[in-house]
Amino acid sequence: MTTFAPGPVTDGTAPAPRPPVAVAVPRTLDEALALLAEDGAAVLGGGVGHTLARHHRRPAAGRTLVSVAGLPGLAGIRTGDDGSLTIGAATRLDACAADPALARVWPVVAEACGVVATARIRRLVTLGGNIAARDDAHDPPVALTAAGAVLTVRGARTGTRALAPADLAGGGAGLRRGELIESVVLPPLPEGAATGSAYEKFLVRGVWEYACVHVAAVVGLSGPDGRTGRAERLSLAVGSVEGGPVAVPLDDLLGGAVDEALIAEAARRAASGTRPYDDVKGSAAYKTRMIAEFARRALTGAAGRARAAAQHRGGDR
Repeated sequence: MTTFAPGPVTDGTAPAPRPPVAVAVPRTLDEALALLAEDGAAVLGGGVGHTLARHHRRPAAGRTLVSVAGLPGLAGIRTGDDGSLTIGAATRLDACAADPALARVWPVVAEACGVVATARIRRLVTLGGNIAARDDAHDPPVALTAAGAVLTVRGARTGTRALAPADLAGGGAGLRRGELIESVVLPPLPEGAATGSAYEKFLVRGVWEYACVHVAAVVGLSGPDGRTGRAERLSLAVGSVEGGPVAVPLDDLLGGAVDEALIAEAARRAASGTRPYDDVKGSAAYKTRMIAEFARRALTGAAGRARAAAQHRGGDR
């Protein structure tokens, strides 16, 4: 265990007194969970959140930071026998964005991980840390919500349980004290259908800022190899809104032809069913219009990928 003391301040102001923070480096996940069960302990993944907190002189998250990024088995992407994908919580965002299996099966997730901040940040931030931050403007939770992902959560006192990404947002129950996100499980694509997904992010100025709005969409086409063009699955999730990510209810549209009218109606519901907030990136009214537009783009992109998958399957027959 190593102890770090606060560094010097160079801007001429006196910093508020901050106690030293100890960093514990466990060798196993069970050892990490035991450390996290103690009072004053907090998870240390990529370290970006803790660094920003100290830079802005906010109180430390805990007296002891438990480093989990190097734990065996907590990083990497694995394909299950059923076609599901399991992403270890300590997997860096750049690794998620570059993974060929993830990009092939769930491009919406790979795309969301690939547009977070800058390349330097993506090499540091872990998927679990990005989710656990419970920030409605973060990209991956929106994509994971649309994809129907399940979080595997463990704690020394609470055992193992499953959460949806939205459970960590807004008024959700979230993580309990001492718990750690162990992995993210993405479901397999249904056999016989053709599924496409897409992510759309609207930035007002540049890559460093949070999105003005961002939307993830999944479209599945029914029938033999998805060639009927009718909706078997429709998922739409919106971020940068109150309580986000918010999943938009679209079940009553299932069975309809995936055409401009259906996409326009789903986009309208995304705009009317979410509550954006005023900030420097735009007024709530402006963001509502952008939610409709970028929901339309995400659904159109997802539907296009689903049709391409259907054509590919039809050509293989």
